[in-house]
Amino acid sequence: MDIKQIVLPEEIDTDELLYYRKDEELVEAAKDGSLVFHKGGAADFNTFMNSFSIGKWRKYTKLETIQLSLKLQGSFTVYLKHHVLNHGQVKTKILDEKTILSPEAKSFTFDFGEGKDQGIYSFSLKSNSHGSKLWEGKYFEDVRVPENMNINIAVDICTFKREEYVERNMKVLKRQILENPQSPLYRHLYVLISDNAKTLEPEKVIGDSPYIRINPNRNVGGVGGFTRGIIEAMKMQSSHDISHVLLMDDDAVIEPHSLEVNYVFLSLIKEKYKNYVMAGSIMRLDEPNVQYELGARWNRGNIRAQRHFLNMRNLHCILENEEENEPAEYTGWWYTCYPLSALDKNNLPLPLFIHRDDVEYGLRVGNGHFIFMNGLCIWHEAFENKMQGSLEYYDIRNLAIVNAIHHPDYGPKEFKKIFTRWVINNIVRYRYNYVEMNFRAVKDFCKGMDWFIKQEAEPLHKEISSMNYKTQKKEEFIGYKGIKESDYDWKMLTDPKQFAAVGKLRKYFQILTLNGYLLPARKDKVLVMPPYNNMYKMYRASEVIYTDANGNSIHTRRSVKRMISCFIGLFKMLRYIDKHYDQAKETYVKRYTELTSMSFWRKYLEL
Repeated sequence: MDIKQIVLPEEIDTDELLYYRKDEELVEAAKDGSLVFHKGGAADFNTFMNSFSIGKWRKYTKLETIQLSLKLQGSFTVYLKHHVLNHGQVKTKILDEKTILSPEAKSFTFDFGEGKDQGIYSFSLKSNSHGSKLWEGKYFEDVRVPENMNINIAVDICTFKREEYVERNMKVLKRQILENPQSPLYRHLYVLISDNAKTLEPEKVIGDSPYIRINPNRNVGGVGGFTRGIIEAMKMQSSHDISHVLLMDDDAVIEPHSLEVNYVFLSLIKEKYKNYVMAGSIMRLDEPNVQYELGARWNRGNIRAQRHFLNMRNLHCILENEEENEPAEYTGWWYTCYPLSALDKNNLPLPLFIHRDDVEYGLRVGNGHFIFMNGLCIWHEAFENKMQGSLEYYDIRNLAIVNAIHHPDYGPKEFKKIFTRWVINNIVRYRYNYVEMNFRAVKDFCKGMDWFIKQEAEPLHKEISSMNYKTQKKEEFIGYKGIKESDYDWKMLTDPKQFAAVGKLRKYFQILTLNGYLLPARKDKVLVMPPYNNMYKMYRASEVIYTDANGNSIHTRRSVKRMISCFIGLFKMLRYIDKHYDQAKETYVKRYTELTSMSFWRKYLEL
């Protein structure tokens, strides 16, 4: 049974070092898809995409041993390796070494021997002659057949006016899987697209594929689109044997082989793990080798991304990813594969519109039972590269709702701490409109479940969005008070040096002066900064232009009057929380299930 293909970076433009490490001068990628070696050239496949997570496969599936098949031409010495972390140190053992010779392209089989219960397998090649080639390869098990024959995955995508991204991803999936009989996922993958804007053109997205469906959907946010996909997958459960629904962002860059490995893994999974959730890591699109997150801890609202900012070119980081020391509490809906057997028509997501919907559902359905594996991933724009905007409302409101449901002991005192810190962070960054959204979020949460049930999501979102700053293109600011094109250099803006901590004495002085609020502003100082900036760099600045990676900008000005108004509002809101929080919390604890049933969602989505 074929378990996992050796993948070369031809479908998506990511990072070669995630696939193999090679001698730069002695190994090169050819146009025919092969790797060509000069004599003495070597390549190592102990990488994020092409190593084999033997420990995970042995733990969660029926797989026992693994072999390697390589289609080679010329002369090579092939090394089979096993890698583990031992007390934080990488330990590598060569399991076997063989030399092959073939003037023609020919497949050779290599055996890793008795299966290991930890770490990863990999292989490396060293060429003994000029012009030797690696054509393809795969990991396989010689006598294995699928244990679970009825694995069929429905990819659930929610989109809103993202035609370009959806069309791109469908082209990739059609070419690699849906219209490719050689793919193990051929005829086992369906794509359900919830079109919240009702703007997708079927001929551009679907073509003549019977495996892609577009469902025009009422715009009640991302959670509305994803829940529509879950409902459609449940409807197909009997007619198409759908066993899993995989929630995936519309603008994610996908490696189709991740889906194939996911499928094979599920076809071999042990009975006791059948209700576990498989999830992928999110990789940074601007730095494709950097892993942003591999699951996360909700931590009562103080979110902690796991395996955050790991460099996946690094073997130590790859092995660190294999560790399961602390279970994730939830996974993001950029790549989360739920077994339908673990879902229930009366246990659907909560209609939070956007943000924290995946947190709440992960806490409720996942129960800490998540499986991650190197190579299961998508690439996505880093979140700190984006403006918060209306999320300043949803992040506060939904944080309170999630904690009310899953942490009933979470009280007003704890909520006030995180709320105060959030508001002050916005005040010192001159983002007074964001503060108003934060206040509105608290007031709406404290209205309780009766309000939440009755509120109309789309009009509310428009109202919240109207409180946001007007976004302008960077060109509108070039020349303003001396701002130059170079001030928008994204690498410079996000250089770690820009976020370096200031000295202790200066930090304390800036805190005592409210980061310069109590001193005269420097009228000539206009800063261009990324959305998540170092607030100490803003000391006494009169104006700040916030920009994202695409040059979309908002303009904020320091205002002592608005600062004072925000602090007065903060003190009022803290008293408001003391008065109303507990009563509102109880309504969510007792009644949230009114919003998670199939009957509610069918009415809510107007199905």
